[in-house]
Amino acid sequence: MTVMSRLLRLLVLLAAVKIAALAISVSLVNLPYAAEPQAQRSPQGGSKAKAAATPMGRCMAAWDPATQMSKREWRDTCERTVKEYPSLYSKPF
Repeated sequence: MTVMSRLLRLLVLLAAVKIAALAISVSLVNLPYAAEPQAQRSPQGGSKAKAAATPMGRCMAAWDPATQMSKREWRDTCERTVKEYPSLYSKPF
């Protein structure tokens, strides 16, 4: 077996490992959302839609467990942000 054929085999093996690692990482990223029902991901309803119309409601609607902040910490941050930047949540995203 020549040196070139060994290098080619090694490159093919490394490419296969890289593709497998990418597939695993994509699966792990989507894993927290797999167990969550679709209804919770996209809220539909009159009261939530009405609450999201206010700046505080829009800020709170952006909270997600993946933010690594508790809902209370997020609420405190929203209160401070809405107070310091009142026009921020009146603009479309």
